[in-house]
Amino acid sequence: MNNQSKIQILIERIVANVPAEQLMHGIEGLDVNEVNIHGRTPLMVAAAKGLLAAVEMLVRNGASIRATGSVEMTALHEASANGEAVVANYLLSLGADVDAETIQGVTPLMCAAAWGYTEVAKLLLENHADPAKTDHTGATAADIAGEKGEDETADLIHSFASRRGAE
Repeated sequence: MNNQSKIQILIERIVANVPAEQLMHGIEGLDVNEVNIHGRTPLMVAAAKGLLAAVEMLVRNGASIRATGSVEMTALHEASANGEAVVANYLLSLGADVDAETIQGVTPLMCAAAWGYTEVAKLLLENHADPAKTDHTGATAADIAGEKGEDETADLIHSFASRRGAE
């Protein structure tokens, strides 16, 4: 069985919510930082689903919090885009780059802002996410939240941005 097949099996197990201690059974020696055919690592999938036990197991088995997928997304982008504050907090505690950028210049804060995940946005801002960063279209996270009608999140980001400007 090649690594791509093993990665797919691991991701299918993650999606099926197989208990973390059983995820690696039969696929030992796998490079867990490889991407699947959709350009996502197993860690990215587990982070998007909010499966903290799976995320912890993958990290223990060599998953890098800095690994990127096909568009340079990280597990923190995935957790942020899916409102998974507990997983985002864990990744940040391990040193995940709070301002990591995709190939379009999108940050985890922008991902949280786009979907109105105010709790995640606050967590990222408290961990020094830069609210002034812009994507390749020139939009900030607050701009993105506002465009999507996520006013509470946009207000939170503006509040953090003005406090930082006053410092």
